This record gives sequence, C-alpha cells and structure tokens, in this order.
Amino acid sequence: MTLLERFRAQPRQKHADPAVRLGFVQEIPMSERELLVEIAREDADPRIRRAAVAKLLDPPALGAIASSDADASVREQAAAMLRDIALEAFEGIGEPESLAAVDALTDAKSLATIAKSAASQTVADRARARVDDPHALGSIARHAEHESVRRAAFASLDDEREILSVALNSEFRDPALAAVDAITDRAELEQIASRARNKHVAKRARTIVREFEEREARDREAAEEAAKAAADAERAARLESARSEAEAREEAERHAAEATRSAAAEAAAAADTERARQQAERDRERLEAEQRDAARHHARQKELADDATRVAAMEDMRAAVRQFSVIRREWSSLAGQAAPEPETLAQYGQADAAFVAREHVARESEQQARREALTRLQQLVARVEPLAAREDLTLKNGERALRDVRAALGAMPSLPSKQDHDEVLGKLKAALSALTPKVQELREVAGWQRWANVGIQEQLVEKMEALKTLDDPEQVARQVKELQQQWRQAADVPRAQGEALWRRFKAAHDEVWTKCEAHFAAQAEVRADNLTRKLALCERVEGLADSTNWIQTAEEIKKLQAEWKTIGAVSRGQEKAIWERFRTACDRFFTRRHTDLAERKTVWSANLTKKEALITQVQALADSTDWDKTAAEIKRIQSEWKTIGPVKKSRSEALWQRFRAACDQFFTRYAQRHEIARGERVAARESIVAELEALTADVPAPAEGEATGSEAASAAQTHPPQAAEEAPADLAAKVRSIRGRWQQELAARGVDRGPAAALDERFAAAFARVIARWPQIFTGTDLDPESNRRRMETIVKRMEELAGSVAGSGDMADAAASPSRLAAMLKEALAANTIGGKADHESKLRAATDEVRQAQANWSRIGPVPDDVRRALADRFQRAIRRIADKAGDAGRGGRVPVGAGGPSARARN
Repeated sequence: MTLLERFRAQPRQKHADPAVRLGFVQEIPMSERELLVEIAREDADPRIRRAAVAKLLDPPALGAIASSDADASVREQAAAMLRDIALEAFEGIGEPESLAAVDALTDAKSLATIAKSAASQTVADRARARVDDPHALGSIARHAEHESVRRAAFASLDDEREILSVALNSEFRDPALAAVDAITDRAELEQIASRARNKHVAKRARTIVREFEEREARDREAAEEAAKAAADAERAARLESARSEAEAREEAERHAAEATRSAAAEAAAAADTERARQQAERDRERLEAEQRDAARHHARQKELADDATRVAAMEDMRAAVRQFSVIRREWSSLAGQAAPEPETLAQYGQADAAFVAREHVARESEQQARREALTRLQQLVARVEPLAAREDLTLKNGERALRDVRAALGAMPSLPSKQDHDEVLGKLKAALSALTPKVQELREVAGWQRWANVGIQEQLVEKMEALKTLDDPEQVARQVKELQQQWRQAADVPRAQGEALWRRFKAAHDEVWTKCEAHFAAQAEVRADNLTRKLALCERVEGLADSTNWIQTAEEIKKLQAEWKTIGAVSRGQEKAIWERFRTACDRFFTRRHTDLAERKTVWSANLTKKEALITQVQALADSTDWDKTAAEIKRIQSEWKTIGPVKKSRSEALWQRFRAACDQFFTRYAQRHEIARGERVAARESIVAELEALTADVPAPAEGEATGSEAASAAQTHPPQAAEEAPADLAAKVRSIRGRWQQELAARGVDRGPAAALDERFAAAFARVIARWPQIFTGTDLDPESNRRRMETIVKRMEELAGSVAGSGDMADAAASPSRLAAMLKEALAANTIGGKADHESKLRAATDEVRQAQANWSRIGPVPDDVRRALADRFQRAIRRIADKAGDAGRGGRVPVGAGGPSARARN
C-alpha cells in the first residue's frame, strides 16, 4: 500500500484522533512531493495542511497555497517556505527552485529579505525587480549583499527621504556615494558629513559642502572685488582729472623754459652726437667679433651633442666609455667660453643622463655576473667536496664531478674580489686531487664488474630459453618482465661477449613472447571495453559535477563510484588519465557541496546567534510588569525575528518553541495583568497587616465571642492593663510608619470588597492589640484613641453649636419678607442698640462655611478611634455640617454666598 493510500485509509480516525493523521504527515519524507501537495491542498484540517506545507519544496504549489488557502496560518507557512526556498535554506535546492519561489511570492517584505540575503545574485536581482515600495528599495540599496543588486535598487529610488537614508545608514560604499552625489540640499549634506556610517561617504559629503562654501566665498570675493574696482576706478578718475590740470600748468611753464635753453643745447648736442657715433662704431665691431666666436662655439657644441647622442647608443660599451670621456672634456672647455644654446644643452644633458644610466646598469650587470659566477663555483665546491669521502660513490657520479671540476679550473670567470678567486681556486684544486684516485679506483672495479656480468647474462639467457616449455601466458609474461629487469641491471659487459649474449636473449624472448600475443590481444579487448565503460562513467559524473541538487546528486555519484570499483583494469597508459578524470569530476562536485554547506552553516550560525539573542531578550522581559512598554518591545522583537534568515533545520523548531514560549509567558500574564495587579495590592496589604500583627505575635488571638477590632480597642481604653510591660524601641515611630503605608494602600483602589473588608478587620484588630498592650507609649499622641475621641467630640460640639447659631440667624433673614415681622425685628434690634439684616446674616454664613472647611480638614487629620465611637461621632458631625450646608444652599438660591457641604467619609481611618 502506498503512502497516499495509507493516508486516505484513515478517514474514520480523522475526527476521533487528528494527532494520528498529523503524526503520519510528519513522517512523510520530503521527496514525496505529490503526496504532500495533495494533502496541503485538500485536507480539511488546517493543522495537517500546515504540517504538509512545512515539508513541501514545490514553489508553484506553495505559491498557489499562499494565495488561496482559507486558513491564514497555512498561507503564512507557505509564504515562509517560499522565502526559505528562495534563500536556499534546504539541501538540494538549486537556483531554478529559488527563482520559482521568488516568482511565487507576493509579500514585499519577504522579497526585500531575499533581495538582501540571497546567496545567488540572480535570485537576489529577481526578487529586487519585483519590489516597488520605496522603503523596501531603500533597505535593499542599504543592505543587499550583492553590489549589482544594491546599484539596481538605488537606481529605482526616487524618494528623497530614502535616498538620504541610504547615504546616512548604508555601510556599503557604492550606493552611499551615489546617494550623496544625488543630494543637492546643503543641510542634508552637512547631516551626512556628521552622521554617515561610512567614512568615505562622510568625507565625500564634507568635500561637497566645502565646495559649496568655497563657491560662496568666491562669489563674495568677486562681489567685493567688483565693488572695490568700481571705487578705485572712481578715485582714479578724480586723481587723473587733478593730475591733468597740474600737467597742463607744468607743460606751459616747461615750454617757456625750454625755449630759452634750446639754442645753447643745440651746439653741445652736435658735439655729443659725433662722439656717440664713433663709440657706437667701435662697439659694433667688438660685438660682431664676439658673435662670430659664439657662433663657432655653438656649432662645435652642437656637434659634440650629436656625438654624445650617437656614442650613448653604441653597443660596444668599452669604446663608448673612451669616446664619451673625450666628448666630456671638450664640452667642459667650450662651456667655460660660451654658454650653450638651450636646445643643445638639453640634447647633451639627455645623452649624458642616458650614458650614465647605461654605465650604472653595466656596472651592476657585471657585479651581478661576478656574484652569480661565485655562487655557481661555491655550489660546485659544496657538491664535489663530500663525494671524495663517500663510500657509496658511483663511477658515474665521480666521473661527472671530476669533469665539472676540470671545466671550472680551465675557464675561471671573474669574481667579485681577489680573495674570492683565490679561495675558490684552492678548494677546486683540493677537490680535484681527492677525486682523481677515487675515480680511478672505481673504474678498475667497474672493469671487474663487467666481466662478472657476463656470467649473469649467460644464466638469464638460459632462463629465457627455458620459458619456451611453459603454457601459462600470464606466468610467462610475468617471468619475461623479471628477466628483462635483471638483464638491465647486468647490462654492462665487454662489447665482444655482450653482442652474442644479447642476440641469444633477444631470439629466445621473441619466440616466448609469440605465445603471449593472443592472450594479450584478448586482454586488450577486455581492457578496451573497461575503458569504454569508465569513460561513460566519467561523462555521467561530469554531467553531475555542476549540479546543486546536493543530496540526490551525492547519492548518484556514490553509486557511480561503487560501479567504478567493479570494473577491471583499462588499456595500458590510460589508467592514470581516466582515473584523474573521474576523480576530478567527483572532487569538483563534493568540493562545491562542502563549500556551499560551509557557507550555509556560517549563515545558519549567524542567524542562530541572532535568534538566541532575541530569545534571551524576550526571556528577560517575560516577567516584566511594565505592560505597555514591554508589549511594544516584544512585538518589535517578533518583527525582528521574522527578518532573520533560517537556521539549521534540526534546531529551527526548538528555537521557535523557546521563543514562542517566552512570548506566550508574557502575553498570558499581560492578559491577566489586572488580576496580577489586584493580587500584588492584596499582597502589599497582607504584608503591612502581617508586619503590624508581628508586633503582638505573642499575644493570643481573641477567642470566639470575644471582642475584636474596634471593640477590643474600646475595651483596652475602658479597662487598661494592670501592669504595662516594656515596649520595643521606636514602637511609636514604627506603628506610625505602618499606619502611613496602610493609608497609602487604601488610597490605591483596585482590591475586591471581600478581601479588602477582611484585611481592614485584621488591621483594626492588630492595631487595637498594639494600643491595648502598650497604651502608655501612645498616650497623648496622634495614635491615642482616647485623645482622638476627645478631639472628635470637641469638633462635633463646635459644629452643632455653629449649626444652631446659623439656624437662628436664618429665622431673621426668612422673616424679612413679612412687613409686620420685619418691623418687630427692627424694633428689637433698635432696643438692643444693634442692627440686624441681610448683610449680617451673609457674613455669619460665610464665616460658618469657612469654619466648616477648617473643621473638615482637622477631622481628616485625626488618628485612629474605635469604630463604634467614630461612627456615632461621624454621624453627628455629618448632620451638623449638613444643616449648615442647607442654610448656605438656601442663601445661595436667594443670591447670597453659597456654602459647600462635606465631611469625613464613612470608611475607617485606622
């Protein structure tokens, strides 16, 4: 039964146990694409479809599911798989599948991620071409791995903010510089110059800003110079006008003076003219003579310059040196008599420089040749000196060394120094003296060895002739090769015996070898067939060497390698070549696979590090109570998680579960934040009550039916203990601090009524026990219940008196509307020498209102009082201030001053 038939055979279990079908899908191998496609498209359970999509590597099918599946999680899983395929996150995924995945994707964010992170430039460029969102294009231009993709993304940008962002934030030089060149706003350029991440970009922006500043400075200088020139021209015009007037006056005066002197000067001028003519004639003759001499010198200098140019290019360096020395001496003599013409001087200078360079090169070359000769001779000495002392010296090596030493002594080259020459010469002569007798001895030994080899060759001839009786071609061929090898080792024999023995050996060999030819022919056919089969394997491996379907191709190549081992030997001379061809093709594929895997492991490792860091961040935030800020931060981290590429498949699910568990931990607490807050507030009150109860922990709790809470406090005040024990240090301050914190917790609402009432009762009981145990500590303080009761009674009595007073005055005001009643009141007021009326009534209400506010403030500051006493006094206090408030309200409705009513709450203030 096939996998598909097994899967379809489970419809009865579909509703009873979906986990069985889900587990079956998880066991399906990824190679079963058709089965996975059918399950992903047709199964009714979204979880099963999602599990099938998670193992599906078919881009067209994933694209259809991502766009048409009814379940959002299935669509998201399909889009995630398309993104991972495009990024080649799975083994066996090549460029065609990646391109198909890019074409199937529609999410701009995923396409931008692929364009930035894809290892293949073609895939990245295809993804970039499908992105048209300016922000995504800007991100690609800033972060894409491939330069061409960054350039293309930037070329598609037309949003000024994104161009500025590329210039500021891109770490790559090419798009950032292009963005800087596209920006013309000076403020933006200054921002780039100070904040750009790439130092070359910041430098370029500073250069452009500096050019702006220099251009503005030049414009300012030009304007200032124009203004200055205009002012100078105006001032010059005024000066010129004044100068012209002065010159006109001076000219008139000069004409008058010159007229008187002209006559006397004419006679003197005639004499001077004659003397000047004679002197000019003498100067002309001298100048002509100097010019003739200079022309002759210049002509000779030109000839010398031409000769110098010719000599500098001569091949014979020795002759060139001699001739150039003569030219230099004559040139120096002529240069002292007449300065050369510039062209001639330049020509001679070039020739002299070229000759000096040639001299330097020649000297260096000669020195190099001497050093090389010294090195060769030293190497020869180092090679031949140990030979004379070697016991295993062969005749061939000895004769060659002796020949090299004699050749070196016969043609000793020039060496860098005489000391080097003498040292090398002495070593060569010593080596010659040591080698000569050694080589002579080896020659004698070789002569005797040749005579011994004659006997060996005779034995080899007899063995070769004996092979004629053997019938096994393999054995014959093997022994023939052994005899040939032994013959080569004993080949040195006297010529006369050697020729005859070789003919006998050759004849026997040819006769024996004839028997092997048929066997070798059949063997050659088998080897040729093996060669053909191995060539076919080579072609198949070479066809697979450039594949990117790593898993399937690796298995196929391993099968071909196993088949190669079953094929026998090939034609002689082809073994190494055919094996190298097969191994090279295999190595090319496995090297590419190893490199690709290493690159992907690097990417997976980097992504793993990033995701581990995000998990650590979320785990650190999971127990936070700063709800809104933490929720926003975790959502940001979740968004960043989606931008990180894949990790190793075996670790992906575990990482995701850790990340998801940390997020769920916080958001579960976030959904229960109000219950948690109430619990924390209850816990805070519990802590305060427990701290207060600890002060009287050794006092037994009241038995059933005994007084608790306020009743206990009243009883303690009514019947104090007979003998007060010693109180702990700072008891009053500690109790006051506990009560203050309790009041703060009461102000913070949010505790359910039942727990709040129970905690109030416990606090009152504990407080009463403390007061009852150490009454002398709290007597007369703000924590003394009896003192606080007296303060309350005083305030209540005062408010009742004030209410009675206000009510009496109110009767007079109310009677103002009746004329007879008003007359009687006026008569009574006059009799008492007082004035009653509306103004006096309003002032009393205002004063009463102020006193009520003061009483309410004092009431709120009174410390603990037993509940029954406090409730009775609070009721009286409320009734009194309510009567005052009612009167104030009536006066307010009549246009008089209103009175605000209020009083202490009914809540216990213990």
